[in-house]
Order: sequence, then C-alpha cells, then structure tokens
Amino acid sequence: MSDRLEFPDGVVRVTPLVGVPDSQSISLSTLLDAQHLQSALLTSFIIDTNWLLSHIQPHTPLTLIANQAQSTSSLHQNISWCKPEFVVPNMQIMHTKLMFLVYPRHVRFVVLTGNLVEEEWTVVQNSVFIQDFPLDYTRVFSANEFSTSLALSLHDLSVPYSVVARLNHVDFTRARARIVTTVPTGGKRVHMNMESYGMLRLAHVVDQFNTQIAEEWEPDARLYCIGSSLGKLDTNWLRDFYMCAHGWDPQSLALNARASIVPENMIDIAVAFPTHSDVATNVYGKPAMQYVMAKQNVYENPKFPKSCMFRVQPRVNRTVVHTKAIVARTGERQNRGWVYLGSHNFTPAAWGRLQRGESPYYNNYEMGVVLLDVKYECRSQDCVSKIVWENTNVVLPFSPVWVPYGRSDAPYFNPDIQ
Repeated sequence: MSDRLEFPDGVVRVTPLVGVPDSQSISLSTLLDAQHLQSALLTSFIIDTNWLLSHIQPHTPLTLIANQAQSTSSLHQNISWCKPEFVVPNMQIMHTKLMFLVYPRHVRFVVLTGNLVEEEWTVVQNSVFIQDFPLDYTRVFSANEFSTSLALSLHDLSVPYSVVARLNHVDFTRARARIVTTVPTGGKRVHMNMESYGMLRLAHVVDQFNTQIAEEWEPDARLYCIGSSLGKLDTNWLRDFYMCAHGWDPQSLALNARASIVPENMIDIAVAFPTHSDVATNVYGKPAMQYVMAKQNVYENPKFPKSCMFRVQPRVNRTVVHTKAIVARTGERQNRGWVYLGSHNFTPAAWGRLQRGESPYYNNYEMGVVLLDVKYECRSQDCVSKIVWENTNVVLPFSPVWVPYGRSDAPYFNPDIQ
C-alpha cells in the first residue's frame, strides 16, 4: 500500500447510481478499501449489517452506532455496538452519519448524508465528504480546532476511549472543514455547552469566518437548503436560522426585536424538497421513494411557510436526491459563501429550536461539515453553475437553482410514515 494520501485536502463526491457511469461518484467498496482497513468506526441512522459486512473483511474490528443496534452475521465476530445516551428514547434519534477508518499509515474521515443501506448507495444519490490524515503511533500531535471538535463529537456519541485516543496520533494540520454537531438536550455526556451544537454552532463557525474576512453583519445571504425530510417549519424558526447563518446568535433578543432586524421579506431561504411528481416519476421506482420523508399534516399546517418551498433539480434527471446540504451565497455579488454537508435535515429536530431565557432544545444526534470561503460561478442570480472550495470543485447531486414551487406543486408525502 502506498504512503501517498488519496484525499489529503478533502473532497466532496456523490454516491453512485445503478446504470449511471459517473467519474465523480465513489462506491462504498472504494471508500472503505477493505484490503488495507485495520479498524473502523461507522455510524448511521440505519445499518444493513449483512450488506455492510459484505464490503469488509471478517477479521476487521468494527465499532458500530445506529439508532437501534441490530444482530450481526456470525461470520463477523469482531463487532462492538455502541449506544449513545437517549433521555427520551421514543423521541430522540441517532442520525449521525460518520466514518472514521484506520489504515496502517493514515486515517480517513468521512461525513455522509446517506445511511449504510444498499438502496442509498444505488438508487438515490447522496453526498460524501472525505479527507485522509497521516497516522503515526510514535508521535503525539498538537490538538487543533478540528481534532478537538472531532474528539468532543465522538465523546458525545459515547464512543469508547480506546477509539478516541487514536486522534492523538493523527496529524490534522491540513484540516480546513469545520465540524458541526447536534446532541439531544438533557444528556449527561454533553460537554456542558449547548452553544456548541446545532444552529448556534453554525453561527459560531460563520462568525469566525466573517471576522477573518472583516465582513460586517449584513442580512444579505441566500440560502438553498435541501434535505430528505420535511420538518415543522415556521417563520420564527426560519428567521433564527437565517440570523445564525450570518454568524449572529439571536438568543438574547425578543421575537419582536428579531423581526425588526430581519423582517419576514428579508428571510432569503429556499427550502428545496422533491415534489410528488419528481418522486413518483423517478426511474428507480418504489425503492427510491421510501427515502423521502414528508407528512401532509405538517405541510398543511397554517404556520408552515409554503412560499419558501423550491424545486430540486437532480444532477441526474429523474432521480431522487437524498442529500442534506446548505448552499449559502453572501455579499453583494453573491459569488462567495459557505456550504454545509452532513446528516442534518433542514428541520428544528436536527438544528435545534431556540428558546429565549432557556437552553435551546435539540432532538437528534447529527454531524456535518461546513466548507468556508467557497467561491461560486453563477449563470444568473438564481443559478449556481460551479462551486469551488480550496481550489477543488464541490460536486453535489443537485444543481442549486432557485425555482419556486408552482401552484400545482406539493411535496411527496410518504404514505409509510405517520
């Protein structure tokens, strides 16, 4: 095995689709590189263990985290299931999608938007952020912002110390992405700082970026927020998120004060979600339809901001996009900003809901990365044609095109969820 790192600076790829040749996609087999894999931490909302283990050699030690632990094949005995803390087990969920892969001379850090089930790597398209880092057990490397955030994130998931301790021997000097996590409210394992999570963590990351480039707070961002689950949105929540997306923590302000600073007509957020016709006519049929989650009673709630609903334009026509992402364009020319990729759907359960005078409420375990100082090439004000981060193209399974729902459009309502 070569000592050369395949992804030394971080890249964004898409998962493959059956029957669609794509040089920008990466398969699970390629990502895992099972022949050289020495151990792995794998987290996902759902894990199809038999399918996953078909990609991994039987002797490889695995630490697995899912929303619910499952039985595993008797052919693979070297598996440890790790259970995060749930204060309200019937409501709070483990939705983090992370891989920490250990090889002889390096580790691979992977953030996913899809689960470890076959359909999400074959008939719907997801995003994958990958970066390789040098590993040297004879050295202890100084901690930086990335390694500290990762260590705390693993601690919050109740990952064994033997796994977390490996971070000391990893050189994270070239890390440029920023980690954003969410941890359910009320747990004992959280690191005693609720501002470290969800939309408040995003505000902190963006504020640091704004300080570096000496940018004043100006409510000028355009956000394109795409997910596979439609949450209980309302104008107040959108406003709070919009302020956080500019690096401003709105907690200390009363609702009317927030509304005076950012009136409703200034909240420039596109909530991108596949329509019924998009999903019903996808080329893979029912196997892809099951991974789109929306309830009609949520969408029909009088407080739901239907005017913020926008179409999804898949990178591959007539396919279902399952990714979770935010494309943020800022400044007068709207040609720079940041991109989020990870497990967070654009919902209060994932990003949290702010409560004046009280701690924020978070429902899920989530993880993602923010890519700062992204450059955009735009065909028009409503169409981004190219995204570049750290001199590398950011490949997404959709085109960020601002096309609002038409009068006859509605989200695809999944009949299998209540």
